[in-house]
Amino acid sequence: MAAHPTAPKKPRIEKLTLGGLDDGDPADLQAFAHVERCRFSDLELADVDLSGLTIADCELTTAAFDDVELGGAKIFDSALANVIAPRWSMARGSIRNVRVNGSRIGALDLFEAKIRSVELTDCKLGLVNFRGSDVRDVAFRDCQIDELDLTEATATRVSFENCRIGTLQLQGATLADVDLRDAAIDNLRHLDGLRGAAFTPDQVVRYSGHFAAHLGIVVA
Repeated sequence: MAAHPTAPKKPRIEKLTLGGLDDGDPADLQAFAHVERCRFSDLELADVDLSGLTIADCELTTAAFDDVELGGAKIFDSALANVIAPRWSMARGSIRNVRVNGSRIGALDLFEAKIRSVELTDCKLGLVNFRGSDVRDVAFRDCQIDELDLTEATATRVSFENCRIGTLQLQGATLADVDLRDAAIDNLRHLDGLRGAAFTPDQVVRYSGHFAAHLGIVVA
């Protein structure tokens, strides 16, 4: 996409280097534990409480989570690939410098969370719940999102490259440098929170009906 003098600022993604990792023991994944510099593969977790868990400098490949509670958990400087989860519940958690690739998550529940320097690539996501979250420097690439909920969230330098969003919820959102120019969006809700987002001229025409309805304009 060509640069423009008024184009939104791109997400500032930190460098991630993982090497010299030890094979992790799934038994170490416990509530309020601290797991560092480990590699997990073919991980299957179901019906477990991992609240307050801290994962740092780790790699998770081919993981299945089913009814795993991660409230207040922290994931730092880590890479996740091929994660399958009907629901990823991480309310009030913290994520920084994380890569998520090729994953399928039914509900990514990150309300009131702190999210920094995150890339999600080739992911299929049902509900992405960022309600009340502080979201900064996040890049979505080649992702399909059924619903993105930014209600009461603060989002800064967030981009969507070749993404599709079914419904975008924006009630009470505070946006800055949120780049939606390469996102196909089916429904926009609560356009009062759209200030600070970037659209192409073609998108403005496409969503003119939404804008007119929001402003109470009758087009006849």
